[in-house]
Amino acid sequence: MIIFVNVMKKLFLAILSGLFLSCSWPAIGFFPFIFFAFVPLLILERKIKNSDINYKGRQLFGYTYLAFLIFNLITTYWVWHATSYGAIVAFLANTLLMTFCFYLFSKLNNISSRLAYIGFITLWISFEYLHFNWDLSWPWLTLGNVFSNSPEIIQWYEYTGFLGGSLWVLIINLLVFSFISYKHRSTLIYLILCLIIPIVFSQFLVKDIKQEGTLDVVIVQPNIDPYTDKFNIGYKEQLAGFIELAKSELTQETDLLLGPETALLEGIWENRIESTYSIMAFRNLQEEFPNLNILVGASTYKLFKEGEELSETAREIRNQNVFYDAYNSAIFIPDSGEIQVYHKTKLVPGAEKMPFPKVLDKLGSLMINLGGIQGSLGSENENYPFEINGKVIKPLICYESIYGDLENGVSDIISIITNDGWWRETAGYKQHFAYARLRAIEERRSIIRSANTGISGVINQNGHIIQESKWDERVCLSTLVNLHQEQTFYSTYGDYLGRLSVFLAFLLLISSFVKRRIN
Repeated sequence: MIIFVNVMKKLFLAILSGLFLSCSWPAIGFFPFIFFAFVPLLILERKIKNSDINYKGRQLFGYTYLAFLIFNLITTYWVWHATSYGAIVAFLANTLLMTFCFYLFSKLNNISSRLAYIGFITLWISFEYLHFNWDLSWPWLTLGNVFSNSPEIIQWYEYTGFLGGSLWVLIINLLVFSFISYKHRSTLIYLILCLIIPIVFSQFLVKDIKQEGTLDVVIVQPNIDPYTDKFNIGYKEQLAGFIELAKSELTQETDLLLGPETALLEGIWENRIESTYSIMAFRNLQEEFPNLNILVGASTYKLFKEGEELSETAREIRNQNVFYDAYNSAIFIPDSGEIQVYHKTKLVPGAEKMPFPKVLDKLGSLMINLGGIQGSLGSENENYPFEINGKVIKPLICYESIYGDLENGVSDIISIITNDGWWRETAGYKQHFAYARLRAIEERRSIIRSANTGISGVINQNGHIIQESKWDERVCLSTLVNLHQEQTFYSTYGDYLGRLSVFLAFLLLISSFVKRRIN
């Protein structure tokens, strides 16, 4: 009976942490839950550590895995609508990584409690940082994302980026745990100060930002169902509908027409891009509106010349010894001059690329079609901007907008093109839009966002929503967007908190190993 009661107490603590984490997330719950979401797990870790049971490590691993699995399932369940295989991998792998991180903390705690709690912070932020930069990159649940719908309390992200939010969350959780455990008055004071100071500081940073011009923008949300209409209606008909909708708001003063990810269904070969039907249709539109520049998403293809070195993602045309690459692209059609094409840099694992291709290429048949092709897409090594009359636009395609440190030099404005219809009407598209508010604060740039369906709109440099569409709405938005070019501390130095955490975590692990061997 006693054993049963103890097991139930541990299950309760694990489930409680999972629910607290989940209920704090944007579009699901209320963010203050995050400030004590890890506390039940920390209590659980201490209980197991101080018990006389066998297999302490295994038990902690199992209970912790349950907590983080609940967190992943509740917050990102909507991935299943896009890909069942990808969802399973995302749920299980991301949970495993979180669990391993907490497990390392527990091992440090067996050696030195003081080192362990520093390690808890550095290990977790290291995990989040490294999660940005490998083949299974999935930073959707980075702790700093939790405040995306509360920009008024995180204006200091312009200095720290969203990893600063993760640091804040972890420190508060440790202070809450420490106060519950020891009831020290000084701990309570530290807790209150750590909670209040960032919020107060944020209020001083909410201000009118110096404007460096404006851009007259028309944003189109065509609202094409990606599961039915997208592939049942001809590309010419869809393009005609897109242009008709755009013309309802276009004027002779419009600088930019923004369309969503893969808005053009016509397969566009970059070596003859000007002769494609879609591009010629847009050129005709520019004759009617001579000052108009167009930025729109498409699936593009590029042939390799004979003798040219092939990329890892090159594919052959029907055994003809002719090779090409396929891309998820943003096409920029200026009012004058050559068309420019940006290839998406951050590809979705399992949907747009096969992770660890040398090992997992045989599973390529399980990939889904999100951009008009099957298999791994090609990509660029870096993002680069487009320019309109000296005004620089930073293009981001869908998944890229959840990465804070995506370097491409100085820009005046950020554009996001996406197709959130794959996730249906779930929390997914709401979270995706909310995360864009973090990018606005980090770089102090206005954001213009075009979604096939989901939420299209405009976000200002303080992360406040100026204009937004509704789900399942065919609409065209017209807006005058403020520009700004001065770089923030974060846009200059990037995710320095992540790099520092990796360094400190490595030193802690080495020192702990040495200390254990000596003892």
